[in-house]
Amino acid sequence: SGTWYRPAGCNKVIVKVQGGGGGAAGYCESGGAGGYAEGVFDVSGVPSVSVTVGGYGAPVGYYTAAANGGTSSFGSYLSASGGYGANQNYSHSGGHGGSGSGGQINLQGGAGSGHTNSSGSNTQGRGGWSYFGGGASQIRNHGNLGTFYGKVHVGSPGAGGPGGMTDGAGMQIGGQGSAGIVIVYAYK
Repeated sequence: SGTWYRPAGCNKVIVKVQGGGGGAAGYCESGGAGGYAEGVFDVSGVPSVSVTVGGYGAPVGYYTAAANGGTSSFGSYLSASGGYGANQNYSHSGGHGGSGSGGQINLQGGAGSGHTNSSGSNTQGRGGWSYFGGGASQIRNHGNLGTFYGKVHVGSPGAGGPGGMTDGAGMQIGGQGSAGIVIVYAYK
């Protein structure tokens, strides 16, 4: 969270708000991307606006529910909710995308992939795509089920976390979602 202060002479702004991405689980399920909102606003009489940038959703192991991404907002002008974490909507499912509101453009984030691995090995999920791009792929060391690297491999702002690959032992952890972002263009 923070505060945007209107520059001298600024009368209008274009604001782009992206919610945070949901976290993933270790049984291939991925997080959903945060929503997106964009708008043009007259701020000629406004000295400052509170800003919140949605955080990332944390990952979990196996197929428990991962954390949702945080909501991003630019005061009361517009906001974008975070993507849902894997398994938040129902068991073995990818997270649904968040939603944008308040702008002239309001978009829903992409959904994460669910558990589609029927053979019990290898297929990792990909996090839902945000307005800014795709999620990262999970990376796994097949020689050691307890080793995971997905938490540090994140995608575009607001993208969902990638689901972990597993062989059914339940020791793999999914990847975290990507934090959101707020962009403000100031005009005279």
